[in-house]
Amino acid sequence: MPIRNLSAEELNTLFPIRNFSETSKAQLQDTVQTEDIAANEILFASGDNNDRQIYLLEGKIKLSIGENKERVIEGGEIEARFLIDNNTPHQATAVALSPVTILSIQRTELDNLMNERTPSRNNATVGILKDGEDSLLYNQLYFEVTQEMQADKLELPSIPETAVKVRKAISDLNITSDKISKIALQDPAITAQLIKVANSPLFRGREKIEALPPAVTRLGLKAISNLITSFTMRMVFNTKTKDLKNYISTLWLHSRDVAAISAVMAKKLKGFDTDKAMLIGLVHDIGSIPILTHADKHPNLTSDTQEVQQTLTKLTPILGKRVLEKWNFTEDFIDVAVNAENWERKTNQPANYTDLIIVAQLLSFRNTPLQEKYPEPSSVPAYERLTKLLKDPEYSIDVLENSQEELSEIKNLFN
Repeated sequence: MPIRNLSAEELNTLFPIRNFSETSKAQLQDTVQTEDIAANEILFASGDNNDRQIYLLEGKIKLSIGENKERVIEGGEIEARFLIDNNTPHQATAVALSPVTILSIQRTELDNLMNERTPSRNNATVGILKDGEDSLLYNQLYFEVTQEMQADKLELPSIPETAVKVRKAISDLNITSDKISKIALQDPAITAQLIKVANSPLFRGREKIEALPPAVTRLGLKAISNLITSFTMRMVFNTKTKDLKNYISTLWLHSRDVAAISAVMAKKLKGFDTDKAMLIGLVHDIGSIPILTHADKHPNLTSDTQEVQQTLTKLTPILGKRVLEKWNFTEDFIDVAVNAENWERKTNQPANYTDLIIVAQLLSFRNTPLQEKYPEPSSVPAYERLTKLLKDPEYSIDVLENSQEELSEIKNLFN
């Protein structure tokens, strides 16, 4: 393709250029041109300290960060609408996987034009956007989080230390209940919660348990691992600033409610573990945490609730996958993080934990202001798949109707 100037339509797909004044965009049209790069050429290397900023317009590039982290970006995708590795010096190396067309702009020129731009909130075009994805391009929070993801600099949450110790211990084939008890006893609060859950409707036996060792025996090592991870998960849902407290609190309460509903549902289904269902319910939206953690450091990014919500909706599945991979969780957890809001998810396979969380979420919205925004639980394919796995045909997937006491007891485990 010959070197050319960009059209106004093309400039309006690039962030943050699309927010510039019409005068600034016209200046860019006059001064910058596309470049064609051959396959296998290096666009920039990690450590390069030049003033050149790049947009990928056509073709594919491979972005390599460190020794083992690689990602492919394709022109036309939403990630390509942002500057590629917007860092000085560059944190990544970009190699053309095919012939590519790029737009190259000097950072100083971009900064100068950015300082002259019309603020997006006053830009008349904001109100006429038809595509929710496009509206994200106005979102500074989305932009910053995406850039940090590209550079592998986004801060991901760590799994709590007690959960790490227990999950590591459980992987030892020679582990005993006594050894697990000793680890758990180091945290009196977790000890109390484990005894409480051993006597809860989920696991209640004939005799009341008052000490940890018999609780571990009743629950089983695998369940203990999931439960301790669940009980420490509250530590991950935290914030330093008052502005984000409502976001974090709402996220935690939603996760807790979904965890309780999932656990009660799992008890009625063949092939599901209640402890695992509870933990998956707690972490299904874990990808929201790094987004809010980033916003926590930049209070100005949380001023528009709609923009924050758009960013959470768009990026939570992507970041949830990254967090759970970092924590070495199994593939079924990761699939839930990616597809938890794929309401019309279709599959020929029997119901799994992703179906469980989809229905649990929809049930959690019932009798709330969100109910009208989402499908009726019984109308989604996941509901029908789960119904086929009921242990007793008289049971109901709709646990809100007949399991309120159990739900309340489970929620109280996290208070």
